[in-house]
Amino acid sequence: MALKENIGITRQGSIGSGDILANYMEEYCARIRRDGVRGIAEKPVVVDQDGTYVMTYVPFEHRNEDAQLVLVSTTPGHTHVRLAAEVTEELLRLHTPGRVIQREHKRRVELGGPMVRPNLIRMLDHFRVPDLIGQNAAQALWGDAFQSLQPLALVPYATTRRGLTFDGSLDDILQTPMLRVVFENLFLAQLEPLRSSTIYIALGRTAWAALQHAASLGVIGRGQVLGMMPVPARAGSMVRYFLREIAEADLTANDPVRHRINWLDAAHAEMEAGTRRIRAALAPATQPDRLIA
Repeated sequence: MALKENIGITRQGSIGSGDILANYMEEYCARIRRDGVRGIAEKPVVVDQDGTYVMTYVPFEHRNEDAQLVLVSTTPGHTHVRLAAEVTEELLRLHTPGRVIQREHKRRVELGGPMVRPNLIRMLDHFRVPDLIGQNAAQALWGDAFQSLQPLALVPYATTRRGLTFDGSLDDILQTPMLRVVFENLFLAQLEPLRSSTIYIALGRTAWAALQHAASLGVIGRGQVLGMMPVPARAGSMVRYFLREIAEADLTANDPVRHRINWLDAAHAEMEAGTRRIRAALAPATQPDRLIA
């Protein structure tokens, strides 16, 4: 069954007062040219809202069509939004073309920031994920090897729920019409053109549920899903525990990570198993084929 039939692609503009799948890049750049970072922060480009959720635009459109690794997050957070405006203002001053601005957002902004990017690099290197796509270290994925990487968000517009960055479940997305149409058109539909050998890693449990959903629809193969890592923006001890830098005994009595140990342990084991599985599939045969006389 074709993807559009499978997921029920919604026609552009069929939900909300405007076309929520429109190209907002021009207006976004125009506001930053006129009012700078502060101006876009005070008056963001609103894509849609329903009284509970608000979606605002940040550039996300660039695609690395030959990507070998896809990192899946839920939605841009406040750090992402601020960094996006700063990078856009910098590039506009240099008269950078729009397509280059979009590419630089994927490379410098998405999954960027002083906490997210370092934590993400540490986790990828911990499992030696770069080895699986012919790279020596995760840092290279945002440098010379950027064409091998595709960051994707389930809802690529910066989405808040009652003023806070959305951190709900996949069910919340699927049951909210304006979120669902974006999820189906700007996430699920973007997976189909990628190569069948591309591997996927979820950042957080909502992204993990979304990849399982995509696999159940046949959009990607289940074997392409490597596993799940915690959201790298989390402060505190979560990433350190996940990376086995500290043990359960090192956590304070009131550390919230204590309530997440079971799924963090399960996620770590699944990432180890996934990387072993793909590494074994990539390894050359240990015995040469015998010639039969």
